[in-house]
Amino acid sequence: MGGRPPPMGATIVTRHVDTVDVAGIAFRISCRYPKPGFWARSRPEFLTARPPDVRIVMTYDNEFPRRAGDTVSDAPRVRRQGRTLLLTTEYYRATIDLGRDHAVVRIASGFGVANLMRTLAALWLLERGTVLLRAVRLGRDGAALACGIPEEALGAPCGAAVAGYLAVTPSPDGVTACLTPFLEGDGPLPACRQGYIRALWVPGGRAPAQPVTAARAVGVLLPAIWQADRRRAALVRTLDLAAHIVAALRCHQIDVGAREEKDVAVG
Repeated sequence: MGGRPPPMGATIVTRHVDTVDVAGIAFRISCRYPKPGFWARSRPEFLTARPPDVRIVMTYDNEFPRRAGDTVSDAPRVRRQGRTLLLTTEYYRATIDLGRDHAVVRIASGFGVANLMRTLAALWLLERGTVLLRAVRLGRDGAALACGIPEEALGAPCGAAVAGYLAVTPSPDGVTACLTPFLEGDGPLPACRQGYIRALWVPGGRAPAQPVTAARAVGVLLPAIWQADRRRAALVRTLDLAAHIVAALRCHQIDVGAREEKDVAVG
């Protein structure tokens, strides 16, 4: 039986499987086509051989109802159906079972999976008291975050900076920030991927290193968080986490000159 060829007309389906570590959560991505693997292997530092914590099955669908040339949004519409969450955008549909750590995704042909994976990661991270925050991690020890500040306005410290979405977690011991695959640029990563944060920099007044109010700091953090689930309970939890992050850090504002603050997409 072991050497018998498959019957005529049988289809042999090879599934491409990659497991990516996002802030300690191992996401296993399984798909008949290799495109998700291209994303996973674009940052090989985050590939892992650990058993998966979350299993994601993806299917590319040529019949997905979308109009070619449309500008699509990555902000999902989230609703509950029984024990599962249904995520809907203009180019994918996902059924999420957070309790069983499983997701089934149907995605339109031609689309990459980076933003989809960022949304899925944000859902599971929020369950664990962590937010995906778009920021710049500064310094050789990565102990400071700059949020809402253009990199060109940061000056010399930017030489030791890592920019993109960081997994930020408040706890009784302090605030930690962990690098994720959702970073900007493709340069080498620092050896230390996770560490404690002691300071937060936000755009503001003309005086250097001027303390900033907690309300101002939270106001900067919230638009920079990738908020996958916009239902009331999830929004309240995100606000609570942002308040705890700010309360645990030394928050300062720096002058960004006449540059306008950029709006940060929230998904």
